[in-house]
Amino acid sequence: MNNSFKPLRNQVIVITGASSGIGLVTARMAAKQGGKLVLAARNEDALRQIVNEIRSKGG
Repeated sequence: MNNSFKPLRNQVIVITGASSGIGLVTARMAAKQGGKLVLAARNEDALRQIVNEIRSKGG
């Protein structure tokens, strides 16, 4: 089976639990590689922080 995936910069990625743990790390890594992110989290303040962090770095 031969799977080929688009580069992250050409994908929209939905990440739940984006304010901590693996969701936070995944959001940072995907943003660094140019992915377009949709983030969700229960903690609104923490979610705003990660969104601001990503935007400040050009994401």
